Amino acid sequence: MTTIIAHRGFAGVTPENTVGAVRVAADRADRVEIDVVACGDGTPVVFHDARLDAGADSRGVTDGSGAVADLPSEAVTDAVVLGSGQRVPTLARLLARTTGPLDVELKSPGAGTDPRGSLPPADRDIARERWQPFVDRVLELVGGRDARFSSFSEGALAAVRERDATASLAPLCTDLGTGRELAVRYDAGSIHPSLPALRAADRVPTDRTVNVWTVRTWVEARAAVDAGADGLIADYPGLTRWLGGRDVES
Repeated sequence: MTTIIAHRGFAGVTPENTVGAVRVAADRADRVEIDVVACGDGTPVVFHDARLDAGADSRGVTDGSGAVADLPSEAVTDAVVLGSGQRVPTLARLLARTTGPLDVELKSPGAGTDPRGSLPPADRDIARERWQPFVDRVLELVGGRDARFSSFSEGALAAVRERDATASLAPLCTDLGTGRELAVRYDAGSIHPSLPALRAADRVPTDRTVNVWTVRTWVEARAAVDAGADGLIADYPGLTRWLGGRDVES
């Protein structure tokens, strides 16, 4: 059975990373993926881009402006997502108003550079220490909720493992070899590669769950499963309907 993880709360059909999106997606997915970043005051908020408005790699998905890492939480949570009436939530608010399993992607602990992938041994403690205060706040808020923590950043994975030896982890990667390396180093039960990374891999790990991002069409869903994916991190519900009888929705 293919696991379905609603990417940002099924971002293709809902205002992404909002309370409303998570509520809707919880009824149509096995898990819901959200992005968590730090505001200027350190408050964890559920948001993907570096900026509220367009600029650099940010898409301009709210009516607010400015870099999230430079703004107080009040300014960030006042922003409306894509004209939907749904505002950017704090992590605390989203957790209080939703139920169900979550995949929490740790995006950024604040302003500054954030190296991705596997780090040299000399840099790992520095990266973990930078992430630790933010990760500690996130872990305290999540508490006993069923949650798996993912990140492209080794520092984030190390910070979670530093505080919780049993937390569920999933390295995000664009190279499956790097993902497996980090999974072994931090005893992660899952790996989250991109679809191109999975299809390019010589061997897909069988000792860990492999969930592929970001799946947007039924053709990509079929390709991911054929390549060895256990789960799909998907923008839309219903993408498993045409998987050749392996997992057909009723």
